[in-house]
Amino acid sequence: MSVHDDAQLISLKVSDDFNHWRSAGFNLLESNQGTSISSIGEVLLRFQEEPLEQGIYAIGTKNLEGVFDGLTFFVDPGTEGQNDEQLNHPNYVNRIDHLVVTTSDCDRTTQALETAGIEARRVRAFGEKNSKMRQTFFWLGDVILELVGPDTKSGDEPATIWGLALISDQIEKTVEFYGEAATQLKPAVQSGRFITTVKTRNFGITDALAIMTPH
Repeated sequence: MSVHDDAQLISLKVSDDFNHWRSAGFNLLESNQGTSISSIGEVLLRFQEEPLEQGIYAIGTKNLEGVFDGLTFFVDPGTEGQNDEQLNHPNYVNRIDHLVVTTSDCDRTTQALETAGIEARRVRAFGEKNSKMRQTFFWLGDVILELVGPDTKSGDEPATIWGLALISDQIEKTVEFYGEAATQLKPAVQSGRFITTVKTRNFGITDALAIMTPH
């Protein structure tokens, strides 16, 4: 089995009330023993409020386990039959494009992820010389992990999960669903794609959510 397969994103643990996500247009897959489970495409969202955590706090993979520069990975066997039941969400979201992680030290976090076997595939620098930023792209199977931080180290804080970029095949209907709770549709950085940002605080959601047209 390749490292690429080992790091396939299976799930995300979320310390939020699922009802907040439901109000933002996400349906429930199942609920038991205090845990609500939703799914976006083939990635499970496991909702269980943890007093010491906020929002998305752990990354479930096929075989990768450990804490790498503050990012917690755990082995998740998935849910039996999950691939047989793809949820249709009222907000028209159908897949995760990328998981966004922020860091104060891109070199340190990149080294930690590569030590874990998650290879950096592409790097992009942008911004003015004195405030230059860096994006580094990794693959968690078929989902991108996008690492964002200053091009030059700015501190010693560990990496943290910032939010998700999601895919909608019907972006106009997505924007219509959210109304004033989403920003105006605009061109994305990637040529030919469009993006809107959800005002997640309106729903009590901790993490940032952006929704894009497909590749």
